Amino acid sequence: MMFTTRLLKVLLLMCFAYPIAAQTVVWNVQGIPDKLKEKAHAVIRTDENLLIVKNEGFLTRKKHTVITILDEEGLKYGHLYIDYNKLSKVTDLEGVLYDAAGNKLRKLKKEEINDIGNVSETNLFDDYRYKSVQFNYANFPFTVEYSYEVSDKRMAYYESWFPGDDTDDVSVQASSLQIEMPANMQLRYKEINGVASVEKSQNGANTVYKWKVSNLPIKAHEPYAPAWSERGPGVWTAPATFEMDGYKGDFSSWQKVGEFDNLLNKGRETLPPRVVNEIQTLVKGETSQEAKVKKVYEYLQQHTRYISIQLGIGGLQPFEASLVAEKGYGDCKALSFFTKAMLKTIGVESHYASIKAGEATADILTDFPAQQFNHVILCVPMPKDTIWLECTSQTNPFGYLSNFTANRHTLLATPTGGVLVKTPALSAKDNQVSRKVKMELGADGSAKAKIDANFKGIFYDDVVGLIHENNQEKTTTSLLKSFYLGNAHLSKIALQENRDKIPSVQIAFDADLKKLTSPSGSRLFVTPSIFYKEDGVPSSGSEPRTMDVELFNNISYNDEIEIQLPTYQAVEALPTDVSFTSKFGTFQVKYQLQGTKLLLTRKFTRNNGKYKANDFAELIDFYKKISKADRAQMVLKL
Repeated sequence: MMFTTRLLKVLLLMCFAYPIAAQTVVWNVQGIPDKLKEKAHAVIRTDENLLIVKNEGFLTRKKHTVITILDEEGLKYGHLYIDYNKLSKVTDLEGVLYDAAGNKLRKLKKEEINDIGNVSETNLFDDYRYKSVQFNYANFPFTVEYSYEVSDKRMAYYESWFPGDDTDDVSVQASSLQIEMPANMQLRYKEINGVASVEKSQNGANTVYKWKVSNLPIKAHEPYAPAWSERGPGVWTAPATFEMDGYKGDFSSWQKVGEFDNLLNKGRETLPPRVVNEIQTLVKGETSQEAKVKKVYEYLQQHTRYISIQLGIGGLQPFEASLVAEKGYGDCKALSFFTKAMLKTIGVESHYASIKAGEATADILTDFPAQQFNHVILCVPMPKDTIWLECTSQTNPFGYLSNFTANRHTLLATPTGGVLVKTPALSAKDNQVSRKVKMELGADGSAKAKIDANFKGIFYDDVVGLIHENNQEKTTTSLLKSFYLGNAHLSKIALQENRDKIPSVQIAFDADLKKLTSPSGSRLFVTPSIFYKEDGVPSSGSEPRTMDVELFNNISYNDEIEIQLPTYQAVEALPTDVSFTSKFGTFQVKYQLQGTKLLLTRKFTRNNGKYKANDFAELIDFYKKISKADRAQMVLKL
């Protein structure tokens, strides 16, 4: 939908353009402290960002950045992207290339600046373009210097500054953000994660705000760490009042942010009489509001498709509902608004809902009203519950929100303005894999198995594509990999989709395994937990844990495995039952020998949540205990 995510990433790299010709600094690689070179592929020597707000409708962004590329893996950090559209203009773009000693080699060539449109198969309408800049050079180490200026009317977006970003191979020698505000305008900002407090000064009648950092070494990768915007030092900034393409906005509260959405959407919900008649005929005879909403949602899926559209007003305004009806396509804004308009024709109220979407994506800052969103869904209040609609999918089950949008805050644009609420979370019972296996084990270690599995919630998201793609070869490959069946021969594969509000996919197949295990002399060693060939234990690393731990999604696994054993003289070893609980979840596995059959039941539940850095050792221990239990073997004397 909105270009927020893309713009934020680009704007983190924008602003402070002193002409390069005026620079006297020598960018010798020897000037980089040794600690900044450790494990680094590139070093940001300086990254100066300046935002000069002229008035509510216009600002200037300037940037001066110098990056030393240490090796081939750092080349991507010398590649600069600047986006612009009809509301912005890039000027004064300059670049200089330096050798390792800091000697100037040459200036940026015209052929090294590419102007690229943003049109693709799924992005047919977009007035955004990009300046893509990169020196054609690879004699390491070397340094690139860029400066440029952007005249900008995209006033809903100021700067969000997180020096170093979420990378584990770039260090920062110096970085700064400076914002200059006119006397009659307020700058809203939020300092987070220990960034040094703002330095304020005056430039005539204007107030200048400045933040800076220096000598930030490489941040070693740590498993399950929160996003950099949640743990790295930085600043969020936003306007209080602004004007964008003739629309006046106020972001001083979430109510005001929602009012701006309503203003952008005003007068755009009229539908053609043909569509109105089709919808009213479609729901005729339905007695419940939910049944009517479902009919409208199915109509949407059958008559429209998703494409990305980034036209005008910063990509914030949806197409008119009549245009979606005519063309049969739209982006998340347009399709959600089209659905809202259709529901209105049958007397069902709904709310346009802005959300920050993405799997394992950090939630918005709820105490900082701003344009923090990148997607739109639809909220349909019901007397006893609320229906949430993902309007961009032609296959999504009615009322289902996957981990793309579940369990996070969304801003409802209600008739009285914005209301911040949270989408439902998926429980461990919702996100569940259940498997039942009946297996015949041969004395030679071969096995024949009948497998029946159910993938629910987020696990449904992982496998439902196999049904829609209907590719037998791809399905077989996927099953072999996800069930750890090696080169087994699969047959009688059957997939069935259950489109409940928490949907699932039922998968059944037969597997012929030539070598599940191998005899050792007169003994056969069998690992009954056949689905857990990888231990899943996160790496502890060589350094002490410094970052908090964040586990996305509640999940659970339930397995029942029945193994018909070959003829044997004795069971020399049988795995013991294991059961334990921690703050991260629960685990239980039980074994029962019934004549010549071994029965295994395994249950594992993992909780989502945020935990302290010193809890990571306990998490590793939790997974190690599970891994040890899953590797347990029974020994048969043949």
